[in-house]
Amino acid sequence: MTDGVGIYFEEHRESKDLGRRALRGGVVSIAIKYGNGVLQIAAAIVLARLLTPEDFGLVAIVTVLTSFAPLLVDFGLGDATTQRDKITPTQISSLFWVSAGIGLVLALIVGCCSPLIARLYGEPRLQPIALLTATTFVLSGLSNQHLALLRRTLQFGRIGRIQLLGTLASLVVAVVAALSGYGYWALVLRQMTASFVVALGVWSACRWKPGLPVFDDDVKSMIRFGLNVVGYSVGYAVSRAMDRIVLGLFSRPDQVGYYQGAMNLYDNSICATIEQAHTVGSAALSKLQSDPLAIRWRYEAALSTLAFFVMPLSAILSVTAEDLTVVLLGDKWRVAGSLLSIIALRGIFQVIEGSQGWLHLAIGRADRWRNWGVVSLLVQVAAVLGGVSFGPRGVATALVIAFMLLAMPSIIYAGRPIGIGAAFAIRAVGAQLVGAISVAVAGWWLQTVLLADYSSPVRMVLSGGLCTCIYLAVVVGLFRVTEPIRVVGTIMRDLIGK
Repeated sequence: MTDGVGIYFEEHRESKDLGRRALRGGVVSIAIKYGNGVLQIAAAIVLARLLTPEDFGLVAIVTVLTSFAPLLVDFGLGDATTQRDKITPTQISSLFWVSAGIGLVLALIVGCCSPLIARLYGEPRLQPIALLTATTFVLSGLSNQHLALLRRTLQFGRIGRIQLLGTLASLVVAVVAALSGYGYWALVLRQMTASFVVALGVWSACRWKPGLPVFDDDVKSMIRFGLNVVGYSVGYAVSRAMDRIVLGLFSRPDQVGYYQGAMNLYDNSICATIEQAHTVGSAALSKLQSDPLAIRWRYEAALSTLAFFVMPLSAILSVTAEDLTVVLLGDKWRVAGSLLSIIALRGIFQVIEGSQGWLHLAIGRADRWRNWGVVSLLVQVAAVLGGVSFGPRGVATALVIAFMLLAMPSIIYAGRPIGIGAAFAIRAVGAQLVGAISVAVAGWWLQTVLLADYSSPVRMVLSGGLCTCIYLAVVVGLFRVTEPIRVVGTIMRDLIGK
């Protein structure tokens, strides 16, 4: 084994600079993720003008129906590789072939079910869309373990650059296809191109090559761990897709397209940060799995910092959503903007709920993570079913309420094995939560009363600036929460100095 490959198989150890490395990796990866999000939004801006809401709705129906498939392909084995204290090349080779096999089987299943999908929705165009979308599952199966090894060694910046390249390449392909008159096929080709470029990129970045599989007791233990992880992940994917699945059954494709447009903007701004923070947080905390006190301290600092920045961003996005959507996508997408104004509010609470997985994985309790996934799924399904009779706005509102109800209990449940309770959660994010809610309330008053006569671009800039001042006055001025600013300042100086 060469030194270049050997680094991936080093034993987890706590180091003095672990916190600095994890935070630096988190800042860099989130910054790159936002760069990726900017490209995604740029793609949405261009494609929204070249394609119709119906085009987006058709592809969204297939995407949400198959959204669980990449998680089944990974089967939680990526988290098993990242979390495991000691790993060997033979073990990872075995996990690689399991993931690759699942990817191929799922691609075949979705391909065979594509006529049923078309028949269920009464839309024959869905069949070929599903057939080509299935090819991305094979590519995912061939790259998941390479991604996991990069995460294990905290190479989040490299992963981010690969994903950024995939987004850029897929944008170019999609725009060319849309300009050539291929309609919704441009969106399908975009997905396929991104998957291909990411798979090629991680194989180039991680030079490890799989060998023959050996299914010993250690590998079986990792698969059992992964099974619990995938139990949560599939429930999470289904809960995220349930809104569009149900809306696709009861609404026109263009209505699904508006909702999907709003979700795209939310996913590439708020949700992308939360998901990237999970990747960094779970990998970093797993290196502390033998020290529960260190996990508690690091987790509180990380969650407080993440909430300090993401909660107000969610509130400001809600306030400026309609103006932002019209400026970016055009007036024909105004309906998506009104939906985004509701959807963005869930980010205030999702930043809390989304961090509970860090704890479950760090302490090796993927079974508890799976259990919470069932609870979360049931609550969100109930919300969607309760809101669907009121249309897309009803579904969006119901899901905001669901995340509000899930937020604090998720942390209390996840932290129970290491003594984290309600007081801990309130100490970590209480001030930020009050500040974000204050911003949302004040911001809506600013939009509808004080700034109502301004043009969309001017109102958006003024609202954003005033809301930022309100947030800092509440959180920094009133509650004296300054540590997140210091932490990020330290990391930025570290990066500039480097």
